[in-house]
Amino acid sequence: MTRKVTVAFACAAIMIFAPLVLAQNDAAVVLYSGDLNLVELGSWGSGVIEIDGDERYLQSDALRIETGGFFTGGRLTLREPLDASAFLGDPSGGYLRLIAKALEPAPETPVMPEGGFFPGEGQFPGDPGAMPPFDPGAMPPEGQFPGGMPPEWQPGMEPGMEGGMMAPPEPPKKIERLRVLLVTDSGALDSGAIELADYPLIVDDWVEIVLPMTAFGGPVDVKDGEILHVALFGDTEETFWVGEVGLGYEAQPLVAEAGEPMVTKVNTETQFQAAEQPAGVNALYIWDFDELDGLQEQGYGRETTWTFPTPGYYLVTLTVSDPDGKKVDRMDRVRVQVTN
Repeated sequence: MTRKVTVAFACAAIMIFAPLVLAQNDAAVVLYSGDLNLVELGSWGSGVIEIDGDERYLQSDALRIETGGFFTGGRLTLREPLDASAFLGDPSGGYLRLIAKALEPAPETPVMPEGGFFPGEGQFPGDPGAMPPFDPGAMPPEGQFPGGMPPEWQPGMEPGMEGGMMAPPEPPKKIERLRVLLVTDSGALDSGAIELADYPLIVDDWVEIVLPMTAFGGPVDVKDGEILHVALFGDTEETFWVGEVGLGYEAQPLVAEAGEPMVTKVNTETQFQAAEQPAGVNALYIWDFDELDGLQEQGYGRETTWTFPTPGYYLVTLTVSDPDGKKVDRMDRVRVQVTN
């Protein structure tokens, strides 16, 4: 029988059965950061998850997850379930924080068959599998074959080779999207596809992803249940790494609202204005104006301008951060159509 971990937000008394970091009404729990004190690892479908001693995030061992797509991967099972209402009671304040990375896979190298020769490839006379001696008289006169080549031959073949010219193997595909499931005793919440390129690099290819609970969807209301598992997947058959997994809640999260979709013209100074923060809350505003070249710092401040040099459709990203580092970053995106 599992014991439910209750997080009670009260001024006079707080009851906690898991290592939580609390500040007033804020809460955060780090489920994984190099050790298995709070979670156990398990596969999801045919996926694999394990601690990788050769890959580290900061000073801690990372998790290595082999995924076959969005439905096979790894899961972290909480040793003591968490009260879901602590993070989902007000979804606008709840969040999941994930530090992850996916590397370019190494190109596949064709493997030489046993013996060092491909079937039928020319070898020294007398060797097993060698081509028979060449008899010039056995070949029809030039021009007898349409195109000057025997019909069973294909471009790139030598006599005795099996099949046609070998096409180079397709390069392995890099993982570009992740998926997270929050599994409770009442049902699961699904993050949908998480674009790694939409989030900032923080160190050595590691990406910091902060997903508000409003980004998760599911068929049932699970806020009164218990969080049992966090499952992680990638979008293709490859490997990715996770350095940290955590859940949190902020009673007064930073506000990230980039505005409504807009239409503008090429080479025209276009103004962007983010929503204000609540009274007394300081924030930094950073803008990126083209998601195709990765997340960059191209504009600063609650109000800024940008000139688009070419027509097209752009996704503009606003990142709002706490200058004191006490709150997690919040992000918003707005679509812009640029015409001639």
